[in-house]
Amino acid sequence: MGRKNNVIKFDRRVRRHKPSSAPKRGRMRGRRRRRLLSQRNLFAVLSVAVMLIPFAALQVEHPIAERFTREIVPDADQPRVIVRWVDGDSGLINGREFRLFGVDAPEGSEFRARCKMERRRANDARHAARNFTTGRHVVVRRSHGFDKYGRELVDLSADGEDVGAELRARGHLKRWNYAGGQAKPNWCS
Repeated sequence: MGRKNNVIKFDRRVRRHKPSSAPKRGRMRGRRRRRLLSQRNLFAVLSVAVMLIPFAALQVEHPIAERFTREIVPDADQPRVIVRWVDGDSGLINGREFRLFGVDAPEGSEFRARCKMERRRANDARHAARNFTTGRHVVVRRSHGFDKYGRELVDLSADGEDVGAELRARGHLKRWNYAGGQAKPNWCS
């Protein structure tokens, strides 16, 4: 810092970095960088396409709905299927979601049930469905397609008895034509 005619002059010195022992890399600019990015993108797209080709081939030969129905419906010679009830009218068969066709069970969820009695009836319906199918030969008699949640709509039988009809006769389920726009049954009365 020096003084000249009442003006203070600052000398700013630029610091110079010490050269490192690593080789210098130049920044990629312009066309070269764009070409490298486009090559990476092309590689990523091709990789994904190669991985999806087998799945696309399966879909062309066997649509998902056909495969699902074919796998869920056992032959008479097959061993028992494993049924896990989530609700009085829906659950899992061998890990795949299903819903009984044409019936409704009370809601057990605190948010969906209209009253305490409906939640109590929901537990009873689920236990009745479990007890009715446990230890019996359960078969999917008919598939009616899929509902809006992706569950297969089915008619089940346990040792030749219709599960939906039997649970309806015992008062655990009510008849409901939800595909026809019928109002959901009231379980609080």
